[in-house]
Amino acid sequence: MNYILKPAATLFITAFIIAALLGIVYNLTLEPIARQKEKTQKATMGQVLPQASEYIEKQTEKTGSIVAVFEGYSVNNTSNESELVGYVVQLAPEGYGGKIDLIVGISLSDENIIGIRILKHTESPGFGSGVVDEKFYKQYNNRALVPLGVVRSSPGANEIEAISRSTITTRAVTKAVNEAIEWYNGRTR
Repeated sequence: MNYILKPAATLFITAFIIAALLGIVYNLTLEPIARQKEKTQKATMGQVLPQASEYIEKQTEKTGSIVAVFEGYSVNNTSNESELVGYVVQLAPEGYGGKIDLIVGISLSDENIIGIRILKHTESPGFGSGVVDEKFYKQYNNRALVPLGVVRSSPGANEIEAISRSTITTRAVTKAVNEAIEWYNGRTR
């Protein structure tokens, strides 16, 4: 009987110690990870709405794939006054390989899309992963706030060229951008 209890007790104590250590490490790293994620998100927001230096989440109805909407403010350093300069809309449409987390920057002064950035995706390497290429991002830069379509080649004024062999992914991102445009047009006029 002792030959069963001694190894079982040793295994239980070892597992308990390891679980306790994992819990401690998890709690110690939780806050730094959250701070880093927030810092990365703010830096990425700065890429799609560079005229803003402060972003505040706006309480709004979340329809479609909209996850959050942030108001972008430019802060005057001498007077400490802030001015609303645009919006950053965070969306999570369903792509071919799963959710695609992205943000869209919309400028108030120009009334256009400043740009988009993919925060996270699970698209296939070599296919849908092309959504993180600068060439793909640039197609959305400085676009008017009208619905965009997707074509395989030779895009027109309100069209985006699909990533080769990734039409579903391109359509998912473009649909999300169209949702951001629809939100802006429906909420601010």
